[in-house]
Amino acid sequence: MKPKLKPRDPNSYKGQNGKVLVIGGSKRYFGSPALVAMSSLRAGADLAYLCVPEYIAPAVATSAPDLIVWAYPGEYLAKLPEDLPELARRCDALAIGNGLTKDPRVLKVIREIVASWKKPVVIDADAIMPGLGHASSKVVYTPHVVEFQRLSGEKAAANLAARKEQVRALAQKLGATVLLKGKTDIASDGKTTLANTTGNAGMTAGGTGDTLAGICATFLAQGYPPIEAAFNAAYINGAAGDLAFRKYGYSLIASDLISEIPNVLKQLRKNR
Repeated sequence: MKPKLKPRDPNSYKGQNGKVLVIGGSKRYFGSPALVAMSSLRAGADLAYLCVPEYIAPAVATSAPDLIVWAYPGEYLAKLPEDLPELARRCDALAIGNGLTKDPRVLKVIREIVASWKKPVVIDADAIMPGLGHASSKVVYTPHVVEFQRLSGEKAAANLAARKEQVRALAQKLGATVLLKGKTDIASDGKTTLANTTGNAGMTAGGTGDTLAGICATFLAQGYPPIEAAFNAAYINGAAGDLAFRKYGYSLIASDLISEIPNVLKQLRKNR
């Protein structure tokens, strides 16, 4: 099964094809939110905003001129950014968690943001934790197996059929879509469950989960249902990883995936 992409309106103008907000980064992690934002742009979003600590904002802003960087005081997300209401007005979807750290102060703010954010949201990395209250009706969690255990309270089964049922049950319990990353990615919204097999062992490189989150945020920003956004992101991220693997083998890095996203999208649209 391959993603079914909507045709883009040739008369659309800047902003109509998705505006993504990334809340991530900290004194410890500079690159993670930039990878999310750049992958969202390569996946087709018109604009990518980053909301990051002022400690890392200059470095993030100079990493790519395509990014729109808004900064808040400090080294970590220790309190709600004052610009958050304005960013919420401007953007269509949020990706949160990448590089934020699990500092208790940060986790508290993440909970506050998710509880108030009413638009589609991708919850990834450090933001994946049990007991989040969602204001949004369109939520995608993107855990790997360790994060899945933290979120669900149980270890992901080795058997594929059992693992699918675990993901389905967790999605139903959370009232959200869950995308469990692995050799076979499993996405479920509690009703529909889909599996994806693109990707390879070279994608253990750091940052490939960040690229997936950015792709997923773009599809949410473009109005895709969460289950479709999650499956599309898993397929495209893995397929981009497969193209990168052909060139670099086990030396591939997350930035290589970002460069291959357009080639995957071209092929999908060509075969539509």
